[in-house]
Amino acid sequence: LEKMRQLIADWQSEWGAESTWPKKFYEQLKYAQGRGQHATDAFFSQCEAHVEDGRRLLWLLRSMTRKGFRGMSHRVADSYEQVFDLLTSLLIELRFFEVKLDEYAPISPLSRISESRYYFTV
Repeated sequence: LEKMRQLIADWQSEWGAESTWPKKFYEQLKYAQGRGQHATDAFFSQCEAHVEDGRRLLWLLRSMTRKGFRGMSHRVADSYEQVFDLLTSLLIELRFFEVKLDEYAPISPLSRISESRYYFTV
């Protein structure tokens, strides 16, 4: 668990408290936009890479719990509590970045969605 804790700590952004994330995201996005399209694309690529890395960590954490923990019952219970804490911190940040990517850089642009709706209503 210690190695997993370190991997998650290394992955987490350095944006401070969760309540400041929206402001920090917006500030970094505005900074990138001020530097041009290439910088903006790079910013979103970094966000996407962060999400993918977070999903890999989630998979590692899940596979770790599938194997189970051995030992005294109180140690096993403690291990699962630690996994729960790691999972919570991982999912909060992962979900934040997934939502922001979907909001600012959706996989399916709205123009395609509206064309699809138009196509099916004809």
